[in-house]
Amino acid sequence: MDAKPDPISTSPKAMQAYQLMKILDPLVGVAEAAFFMQRSNDLLGGVTPVTAIKEGRIDEVTRAVQAVACEKGVFAEPWLPPKTRR
Repeated sequence: MDAKPDPISTSPKAMQAYQLMKILDPLVGVAEAAFFMQRSNDLLGGVTPVTAIKEGRIDEVTRAVQAVACEKGVFAEPWLPPKTRR
């Protein structure tokens, strides 16, 4: 029997969440990055980043991840302001 790909984990929205987790991982570690994606976030109106991504609010989730980067003092790619990017 051939296993079919999981439609949720191979969806574009799952890929968006994965890309944001890859940014968070070096900042806070994989466990905290996973926790960040699953806990309510004030910057997202109290919903989780996963829920916001499902609702199509990827830009807002990206800004929430950017806020974490700023809290950690990370001011390098991909978080430089647009006019200062290399």
